[in-house]
Amino acid sequence: MQIEDDTSLKDVEDQESQDPSVPITRNNGDVTTIVYRSRPTMLELSGHPILTDFGQMRLVEGCVNQDWWMPDLYRAPEVLLQLPWGFPVDIWSIGVMTLELLEGKNLFDPIDHVHCQYVLPLALAQYIGYLGPPPLDIVRQSPLFETYFDADGNWISDLPIPETSLESFVTTIPPGEEKDQFLRFIRKILTWDQEARATSNEIILDEWLTRPVEAML
Repeated sequence: MQIEDDTSLKDVEDQESQDPSVPITRNNGDVTTIVYRSRPTMLELSGHPILTDFGQMRLVEGCVNQDWWMPDLYRAPEVLLQLPWGFPVDIWSIGVMTLELLEGKNLFDPIDHVHCQYVLPLALAQYIGYLGPPPLDIVRQSPLFETYFDADGNWISDLPIPETSLESFVTTIPPGEEKDQFLRFIRKILTWDQEARATSNEIILDEWLTRPVEAML
């Protein structure tokens, strides 16, 4: 938010000095995060929303992008496979974020937390675990093909494919019609083939998002 009156910030500083915030520890698997509660004073801020931080922005219209991009836990498979990518990477991020908000944990965690490093073959294995193997015609285009797949597209890395599924990951929606609709919604988004991935116009009209409010209660 644009801050038109900086006295609000002074109020926050005074409150913090008089009554320091108590840190809250959250554990997500092997990852420990320290967070602090927001103070009510911040809710009183007024002003116009301003989009900022375009440091990782990429131009897509009329451009061919094939560089390594996106946050580690949200990386689209076309970026992972080092293939050309475009607007569909944003749709992929929406799908991963939706699952994170719903379940309170990340769908993918291809990180070596001991050395704080991204592990590419671990990411591929996790993607295959949830999405199934990538289509052969797509993975053959990747420079990673001969390293991690045989001629028929079978996984040959020493890292095992985790035995998991989107059905087992989603636990906050009980089995039934709504969960079936939600899984269909997510599978329209989390696709290996970016050309087959749902567009924003298709997502907003999806049956899961357009359910009557009464059906969600």
